[in-house]
Amino acid sequence: MAATMTIFKIMPGKTREYLDFAREMKDVRPGEHAASRRRLGIATERVWIEPTNAGDVLLYYLEGDDLEKSFRGLADSKDSFDVWFKGRFLDITGVDLGRPEAVELGELVFESPRLHREGTDIPLATVMPIQPGFTNEWRAWLGELLVSREDEYRGYLVRYGLGVEKVFLVRTPAGRMGIVYAEGDNPAGAIAKFAKSHHPFDAWMREEMLYLNGIDFIRRATAPAPDLVLDWKAEPRRAAA
Repeated sequence: MAATMTIFKIMPGKTREYLDFAREMKDVRPGEHAASRRRLGIATERVWIEPTNAGDVLLYYLEGDDLEKSFRGLADSKDSFDVWFKGRFLDITGVDLGRPEAVELGELVFESPRLHREGTDIPLATVMPIQPGFTNEWRAWLGELLVSREDEYRGYLVRYGLGVEKVFLVRTPAGRMGIVYAEGDNPAGAIAKFAKSHHPFDAWMREEMLYLNGIDFIRRATAPAPDLVLDWKAEPRRAAA
């Protein structure tokens, strides 16, 4: 099962409209929404709203067998729900999903080992801007987490109750962005604890992210966590009796 993330900027003044849009999909038209996603080959769809200095953005997380094919299918679809979805999305973000080339799907550049543990799997996603000209160095740093610092990194996952972390690279008009996706007991709380931690590995991580991403985690920890506004997952199909 493939996974991707991408970013869509919400047009000024349209955040409330997107919340109403997401609520309509969840509460008014859930059957049509589920049928659309199954038809398009999408198994998981999660959306967060995150405030940024450039305005509110949507962080889209998707899982499916062939997500580029899914977007092409959505672009060509004449299904009434899909047409309604594309129209509302265009009005809120200015992105025409009828043109699959208008969507930049994020590249999965990092995935942690999935830890087998008892606990909940609350998802969280957040933007990680990349300093101009630092993309290759940023990739190398991520690779280091699973090579020379693998034991320390596994300890970090355990320490913060994280079952998995994934990082995606997306090109946007504002530059290259990373998006971090995590599942765990309390990922938002983990960020706040990480910002204050005196653990040597955590201090090293914060220094690297300040250098490569320009993120000051002491300030970042006080910012509101991204708001999960849509969380849909296909129910497993039952085997025929």
